[in-house]
Amino acid sequence: MNKWNKIVSSAALGAALVLTAGVTPAAAAGPDAGLYGSTDPTFTGVSDQSLAILGLVSVGVEPSPQAINWLVTQQCLDGGFQAYRVSIRTACGPSDPVNFSGPDSNSTALAALALNSVGKLGQAKKAATWLSKAGAKASNGTTGVAYYPGAGALPDANSSGLAYAAMSGVGMNSAIVRQVRTYLFRSITPCTESGGAKFQSGDGGVNNSASAQVLFGLKALTPAEPANRLAKDPSCGKNKSTNLASYLSSQLTTGTLSNFPYDGNDYGNTAATVVTFNSMKIGKSSVNKSILSLKKNAKAWALKNGQVNAGAVGWLLMAAEATDSSPKKFGGMNLVTTLTKSMKK
Repeated sequence: MNKWNKIVSSAALGAALVLTAGVTPAAAAGPDAGLYGSTDPTFTGVSDQSLAILGLVSVGVEPSPQAINWLVTQQCLDGGFQAYRVSIRTACGPSDPVNFSGPDSNSTALAALALNSVGKLGQAKKAATWLSKAGAKASNGTTGVAYYPGAGALPDANSSGLAYAAMSGVGMNSAIVRQVRTYLFRSITPCTESGGAKFQSGDGGVNNSASAQVLFGLKALTPAEPANRLAKDPSCGKNKSTNLASYLSSQLTTGTLSNFPYDGNDYGNTAATVVTFNSMKIGKSSVNKSILSLKKNAKAWALKNGQVNAGAVGWLLMAAEATDSSPKKFGGMNLVTTLTKSMKK
C-alpha cells in the first residue's frame, strides 16, 4: 500500500430503536445501508464496493464509515468473501467450484485491498490468509489461485493476479506468495507468442483480461498513486513484465482493450492497465489514448441504464488519479458525488 492510504474508523452498528406510543420512529437503516451504487449487487456487490472504496481513497476522499462497515460485515468467519451475502446472519458455506458458490478469491482479494487501504488491517490480513489457503496446482506444475477454490479447481491468471496483489499488499511473505508469483510469470508467453498472458496454463492462446490482471497484480500500486512522468510505450524483449506491458500496449491502439478473445470493450481492464502503467512509469502514448477513451465512455459505462455502477466509478477514480485528471470533471461526470450520493441509507 502507498502513502495515500487513509485510516478511517468503521462506524458501530446502529442500536435498535425502541418504539413508544405517540413517538414517530426514525427511518430504520436498510439491510444494505452503506452500499455504494444502484446496480444489482447479487454477483458483484463486494467487488464493486471494494473498487469504490479504493477509488475514493485514491483521490483523497474518505469513504463513508457506513460504507466501510458494510464491507466489514460481509466477511465470512474464515476470512473469505462471497460476491454478496443477502443476510450476514447466515453463515457462509464452503467455496464450491462446481456450482460457483460460496467465498471466491476475486471478491476476497479486492476486499483485502480495500480494507487495507482504510486501516482495517486485521480484516485485510484475515482475507489474505484465506487467499493463502486457496492455492491450486496448474497443469504445468506451478501453484496459482482458483476463482472458487476446492477439489478439482484449476488456478487462473486473473484470480492469481488479484490474490497476489492482496497478499503482497498486506505484507505477506510466505511460500504460497512466492509460488503464485512464479505462476504469474509462467503465464506470460514469449515475444514470439505475443508476450501476452494465458488465462490458464493449458490454454492455446493469450487473453486480454488475464494479461491486464497479471500485470496489475505484479506491478500496480493500490490505491492508485498520483500521475508519474511516463516513458514511451515498451517494446517486447527486455523482461517478462515489460513483454506483458508491450502486449497490452499493442492492444490499446484505439485506447480501449477488447474483451479478446470475446467481443466488446473492456473498460475495467483498460483502467487497470492505466493504473499499472503509471506505477511502472511507462506507456505514455497508450495511457494518453486510454484516458481519452475512458472519459469519452465514462457515462455509458458507469451510468448504463441509469444505474450507478460503483465498481466502474471506482476504476475511473483510480484512472483519474493515475493521470492527473480531475475526478470532479471526468467525461462530464463528477465521479466523487456520483458515487457518494448513490450510497444506500
